[in-house]
Parts: sequence; C-alpha cells; structure tokens
Amino acid sequence: MAILYITQQGAMLHKSGNQVIVKKGRDVLQEIPIVHLDEVVIFGNGHITTPTIGYLLNKNIPVSFLSSRGKYRGKLQPPYAKDTLIRKQQYAVAEDPQRCLELAKCFVRGKITNAIRFSQRQRSQNAEVKSATRAARQTLEKLEGAKNLESLLGYEGTGAVAHYQAFRQFLARDLGFTTRQFRPPPDPINAMLSLGYTLLHNHVYTFINVVGLDPYCGYFHQPKHGHAALASDLMEEFRQVIVDGYVLSLVNRNRVGLDDFQQTDKGIRFTKTALDRFLTGYYGRMQQPFQHPTRNEQTTYLRAIELQVRHLARVIMEEESVYKPFRVRA
Repeated sequence: MAILYITQQGAMLHKSGNQVIVKKGRDVLQEIPIVHLDEVVIFGNGHITTPTIGYLLNKNIPVSFLSSRGKYRGKLQPPYAKDTLIRKQQYAVAEDPQRCLELAKCFVRGKITNAIRFSQRQRSQNAEVKSATRAARQTLEKLEGAKNLESLLGYEGTGAVAHYQAFRQFLARDLGFTTRQFRPPPDPINAMLSLGYTLLHNHVYTFINVVGLDPYCGYFHQPKHGHAALASDLMEEFRQVIVDGYVLSLVNRNRVGLDDFQQTDKGIRFTKTALDRFLTGYYGRMQQPFQHPTRNEQTTYLRAIELQVRHLARVIMEEESVYKPFRVRA
C-alpha cells in the first residue's frame, strides 16, 4: 500500500476515475490508483476537493494535515478507522510490565548508542571525552540487566550525564555551558538545546498522530497529565543526531553568539532575529537528505522519524518481533 505525500505548496488533490491525481495548475505531479492508496498526508498549503474528501473517507483512507514545517494540525478520520485497533493493542502492551520494559530498554539503548557514536564522530583525543565515552559504554552494558523502569531511568540519567560531559568538550566556545539544565535555561547552549528538543518532540508527536497511536501512552516515560509520553520515548534516539549536532555546528561555525540572547524571567532566550535564524536552520536540517543507516535509500530526518513511528506500530501489532531504534553510523 502507498502513502501519498503532498508537499508542493498550492498543489491540488482530486479524484479521476479510479485514480487520485495531484496537480499544480496544468501540471500533473502524481497519479496513484486508489486501490493502492492507504493514506494521504498534506504539508502546508496543499488542497483537496470536497468530492475527493468524501470519496477517500468512504474508502476508509485518512487524510492528515501538517504545516509546511511538519507541525500536526489535524486529521480527517474515516468512520471505520484503524486507530482503534492500534490503540487497543498499544494500551495492552503498556499494561504488560515485561513488554513495556523491553520497549523502554530499546529507546534508552538507542539514545546511549547514538550518544557514543556522536562522540566518535568528533574524533577527539580529549581525556575527558574518552572517560565520558567509556562511562556511556559501561552504562549501555548494564541497562540490559535492568529489572524495572526505575532502574532503567537511572541508567538513562547516567548515560545523559556522560554525553553532556563529552558534548561540552566539543564546543569551540562554551558560552557559559557547564552541564545540562533546562528549567530555566541558564546559558545560551542550554537555551538552544531546550528549544531544539521542544521542536523535535513536536515532530515526533505529529507522526504518532498520523500513524494512529496515542501520543500520551508511553512505555519508558510514564503517563501524566498533559505529557505526550510516547513522543518523549521516541524522540530519545534522535536527540544527539538532530538537535545536539545542530547546536554544535552553530557554535563551532560562529553562527551564534552571546549577542543573540537576552536574559528574561524565564531564563536565557533568543532575540527575535536570532530565533528566526535558528528556526530556519533547524527546519532546513529536518529536510536535509542523508543515507538512511539501515534502508537502501536517501531520506530526511522528518521521514526517518515517521519510519520509526510506523516501525513501532508494527511491533505493537506483532507484525514485527523486535523494535530496532534509529542508530547512526559511527
């Protein structure tokens, strides 16, 4: 089955016979037989005719609407949606302590593995980096023996401390950064990390909704009011890959400095102009093509996130046996 992505701004989706056609003006951009279509995802200012909406809903084909930058806006849901079956199974897994723990270990394993590979990519001979990387490797070995979520949370915290210890050594200018602090961010590095993680969380939240899972039912992060726990779970393996790498490049290429920040009652924040630059660069990074580490294809970070969410859904539905976190090459 196929997922139709409409990314061209101003494009129109309409039905013609047994096909759906995407056009912009007189140009035909895509044609897909309806029998092969499983889902439609529209980014930004894409359009769909009213008769086509009705037809897709009658064929049990959902239509998701995202902003041009990937923020989830909402979804047209058929009367007989698949979401119910997926979510029922999702909740059942969450009630199974062993399955819940195994998935949680996968998320943490992906996070720490990518932290280690992030450090390896810097090719640093710094003694503190070597010590931090060694500590992260030891933590990675120990977490396999975690008997519950509480002990796993401790290993995740130890791995995070080791990562930020190494991360500080990679900065050409630390801008006051000593360790990770987020409420409120006391320095520009923490401010950028916090903002980047918020943006990343929103992207993961988007694709959880698109796929049909409940973003508030997590496995490692436990449910609490107003917290999309599953989005927090799935973003773990992308933190260093997307956000930390972006922040490091901004600092080390002199694209950000102290003048780009201001002190507020909520901690250090970007100035308006600097914020616009940060967001433009971040969204550009999300759309930047790269070779997927396990698939023989070029993809983007946005697409990689979606692939992981769909992979998790198949594991939850027992269509695949083991969840494999997204791991970059060293």
